[in-house]
Amino acid sequence: MLFWHLPSKQGTYHDNFGIMSGRTDFTNVKSVLITNILFKMKDRHSKSASYDSDEDLDLVRDTITVEHESGFNRYYEALEILGTGLASTVRKCTEKSSGKMYAVKIVDISTEKQSAYEATRLREETLSEIEILKRCSDHQSIIEMHDFFETPTFLFAVFELAPMGELFDLLNKSVRLSEKKVRNIMTQLFDGVAYLHSLNIVHRDLKLENILCITESRVVISDFGFAKQLKKGELLRDLFGTPGYLAPETLKCQMYEDHPGYSLEVDNWALGVIMYTMLAGHAPFYHRKQLIMMRMIQEGKFEFLKDQWENVSVHAKDLISNLLVVDVEKRLTAEKALEHPFMTFEGTLKRRKSLRYGVVEEIIPPKKPKNLRQLFRVAILAAKFLHRIQNGSLFKTSYTKEELRKRPYRSKAIWLEAEAATFAIYGHWVNRGFFYSRDMLFANKPKPKMVRV
Repeated sequence: MLFWHLPSKQGTYHDNFGIMSGRTDFTNVKSVLITNILFKMKDRHSKSASYDSDEDLDLVRDTITVEHESGFNRYYEALEILGTGLASTVRKCTEKSSGKMYAVKIVDISTEKQSAYEATRLREETLSEIEILKRCSDHQSIIEMHDFFETPTFLFAVFELAPMGELFDLLNKSVRLSEKKVRNIMTQLFDGVAYLHSLNIVHRDLKLENILCITESRVVISDFGFAKQLKKGELLRDLFGTPGYLAPETLKCQMYEDHPGYSLEVDNWALGVIMYTMLAGHAPFYHRKQLIMMRMIQEGKFEFLKDQWENVSVHAKDLISNLLVVDVEKRLTAEKALEHPFMTFEGTLKRRKSLRYGVVEEIIPPKKPKNLRQLFRVAILAAKFLHRIQNGSLFKTSYTKEELRKRPYRSKAIWLEAEAATFAIYGHWVNRGFFYSRDMLFANKPKPKMVRV
C-alpha cells in the first residue's frame, strides 16, 4: 500500500516522502502512476534536507553572521502573531530606532520538542534559506530580508511586512482577477523569476500562497525554503513543491530511474499555473483523485472552458499555453514571457524597467472591449428588479426609499431577488468545479457601478 497523508490546505511535497492536503488516501501500489514516490512534509522544518556534502553545511554555517543572544530584543519589539508552523512562528514586529513595521520569522531550534538531530537539521535548512535570500533579496520582486539573528535556541529572520497578505487570499476574495491586474502581477513575477534564474537559483515552490501583496500594485516572491543554488549544468531529482504546481519533469524523474532530472524550467511551469488560476478562478490541473491529477500534469492536459474564458484575450491564453508545455525545451522562459504580446502593452514595459530600478508605479493598459451580452443581461435583470420594487410586488411590508438604501437586505424578498440575479450571472462559477461554494459569490465586493444600479 502507498500511504499519502494530506494535512495542510494546499500541501507540499518534500524530497522522498509525501504529505499533501485534504485527506488520507490508501492506494494499491500496482495502480499507482508514480510507483516510487513517497512524499515528505512540506514544512521546511522537516528532518530531511538536500545537501551535497558536509562541506556544504559548513559553508552555510560560516556565511551567516551570528548575533548576540539578546540581539533581536535589543533592536526590535515583537507584536501579535501572524502565523504559525510546526517549528516556527511569524510575528509582526517594530524596529525600535525607526518605528518601522516588519515581520519576523522565529524558528525554534531548541531540543525541548525535537531531537538534537532534528534541531541541527532545522537550523541548517533555515540558514541555507537565509543564504539564498542574501543573494537575491535586493530585487524589487523578491521579499526583502531586513535582518537576521541567532541564539542557541531560536533563529530570527526579519522581513518586510506584507500588509495585504497572500495572493491566495486576494484571489479567494475576488474569485478571479482582471487581465489588467493579472498583467501587473505577472510582470513582477516574471521579472523576479528571471532574476533568480540569472543567478542559477531555482525556487521550486512558486504558488499563490508564496506570493505576498505588499501594496495593491506590488507583489513579492517569498518562502525560499525549497530554493536551491544550482551549479552549472546541474539537474535535480528530489521531489519538492506543491501538488497542483508540480511540473511534469518533476514527477517523471521520480517514476523513471533513467530520467535526467529537472532544472530551472519547473518555475516557469508554476508561473503558468498561477496565471491560469488568477484568470479562471481555479487551477488548470485538479481532480479529487491525486493520481488522475498527476496524469493530467504529466500529459499537460488542461482546457479553456468557454463559459470561463470567453471574455479573456487570445494573448493571455496563448501565454499560458506556452508556459504549460510538457517539453522543457519548448517551454517559455520567464525572460521571454516578458516579451510576449500579452505583456507588451504600452506602459507594461515601462513598469518592467522601473522595477529594475526599484520604482513601482501604477500601470493602466488599454481598456479591453466590454462584454455587451453580459451587460445587456445585467440591464434586463436590473430593470425587472426595479420594476418589482416600484410596483410593490416584492414586499409584504412597506419600506421607504431611505430605509432600503441604508439596509437593502432588511427585506428578505430583496435578499432572495439579489441572490437569484447573482446566480443568473455568475452561477457557472459554482457549478463548474466541485471545490466552489455558494459563499464565494457573496464574499466579493460589488463594483461601484453595480451598487448604483
